[in-house]
Amino acid sequence: MNIEALKEERKQNLIDALSFREPKKIPIGAEVLTWPFAYAGVRYEDIMDDPNAVAREYVKFLDVIGLDFIWGGFISSPVKALHALGNYSYKIAGDGVAIIHLQPDIEFMSADEYPELIADPVKFGWELTKRRCGAFRLPKPEAYAKVVQALLELDKVSTANAMITRYINEEKGIIPLTGAPVGFISPLTAVFDRYRGMRDTLVDLRRRPDVLREACNKMLEMKRTALQAYDPKDFTSPYPLGDSVYHVECFISPPHFDEFYFEPFAELLLPFMEAGLKIFIKGEGKFLNTLDRFRKLPKGSVVFMLDEDDPFEVYKAIGDWQSIATGITADLLKMGTTEQCTDFVKKCFDTFAPGGGFIFMQNKPLLCAGDAKIENLKAVYETANELSLK
Repeated sequence: MNIEALKEERKQNLIDALSFREPKKIPIGAEVLTWPFAYAGVRYEDIMDDPNAVAREYVKFLDVIGLDFIWGGFISSPVKALHALGNYSYKIAGDGVAIIHLQPDIEFMSADEYPELIADPVKFGWELTKRRCGAFRLPKPEAYAKVVQALLELDKVSTANAMITRYINEEKGIIPLTGAPVGFISPLTAVFDRYRGMRDTLVDLRRRPDVLREACNKMLEMKRTALQAYDPKDFTSPYPLGDSVYHVECFISPPHFDEFYFEPFAELLLPFMEAGLKIFIKGEGKFLNTLDRFRKLPKGSVVFMLDEDDPFEVYKAIGDWQSIATGITADLLKMGTTEQCTDFVKKCFDTFAPGGGFIFMQNKPLLCAGDAKIENLKAVYETANELSLK
């Protein structure tokens, strides 16, 4: 089978599985970030200036792990570009492989700046970015030189990612899971991640909910306007999937979840889901107590990538109505025996595969050098690929 035919078959298998039909092969996927360098026996830190070396070493893990689809980016943050601008919110971990996010070191907005955020979120976001980058406080010629340096560093990362993407798609026929331009990240998550930070956003939810709500509503209106550029009738194909995420949503009460996530999610995306688009929701934390809401949406319109919830309990709660992406856990990959890992995989296939509504992937991304025993990973994906054809 040639690569183009293989990709089409994989797309059809994905569509069938997520439409509650049993596919010829249950799709097998993964989320990988920088862990592939550890598998290749190199440190990203040592080769990051050479896009060819980055791409060559990154894809070696695919020689032993068979994938039908992949989710997410590869080199997700241009560390040296940010450092050139004087922003140190990301750095290479001590293992030389992982890229870590240092949110406590980021300068966030103060509570009295909410009026500026509400007045113009885009302008305020840009001003906040400049505050976080020391280069913009330098004299203009020096700042310009730093920007040029950052762009050169960004080009290295972009080039490497493009080479990895091309190899995965054109040489291996592995398809991206998402890619539709329609999706939903809640404004509350934007405040949580970009503007106020984890701690202060949750404090604001209790102490100044009105001004936080006003800021979220302003950003929601911007999202509503942006989505008007798309006609739901253009999304009759469920592939590629749109995307969303549970982030701050894992830390808030059910009433707040309804207000800040589910109600706007349903309002904005329901026309697209009714037309045929499916939305992949990446889980971060637990969300079992909110799954009943998704019975209000069309059957098979949502795919949940499970994180900390017990997949068998999630299946009982929603598995007859919405799809799940699960199959192995990070703790088993790292700490379990090979037998424990493969037994878990078999139980997942026995439980979730009949009748469709199931695709296979791990519950957390592979990031650091020690995130998985390679013998466990090999056994898990060999077992999953064998069972996927039954």
